Amino acid sequence: MEQEVSRIGKTFTTKRLLFRTLQDEDLDHVHRQFSDPEMCRYFSEPPMDRRTAAETIKFFQHPEHDPYLRYAMIHRETGAFIGTCGYHHLDRDRRQVELGYDVWKEFWGQGYATEAIEPLLALCFEELGVEQVYVLIDRQNLGSIKTARKFGFEDSEPCRPLDDPNEVCMKLTQADRQQRLADTEFNNR
Repeated sequence: MEQEVSRIGKTFTTKRLLFRTLQDEDLDHVHRQFSDPEMCRYFSEPPMDRRTAAETIKFFQHPEHDPYLRYAMIHRETGAFIGTCGYHHLDRDRRQVELGYDVWKEFWGQGYATEAIEPLLALCFEELGVEQVYVLIDRQNLGSIKTARKFGFEDSEPCRPLDDPNEVCMKLTQADRQQRLADTEFNNR
């Protein structure tokens, strides 16, 4: 019997993006992204100083830190650092995980978050074996809410204790995702 190899923590690509684990060389990008006031207006965390950015990268360089994994999103043609994405707060007992994605403001509105979400959903549902994926999005971040809805995420009760009241919780179940994929396949015939 052939053994399946996990994709968790491995490099993978989409049409325009390369996804890889964060590296020390990403420090300037990560610090810039998570300390920029315009970027941080939608985050529940305060802006990140350089030392915290370096510690964050070190933490995410080890995929064994399950329940957390973060990828750098790199433009395949230009090598530009587009943003980060991944999952956190994996709850194996409740079979759910939180999905996160952030795109540097220069690249907003170009479909990069949309391109990142489907392979992340596949990773969460197929590799992690969860039944439910959720996102927490600032209520003012209408673009991100619209992106999540494209994938079938629906408004839900608070996802976990201590949720920020300025955030909306949106959930997608494995069954709803499978139905959406089946509908898409049918409509593409």
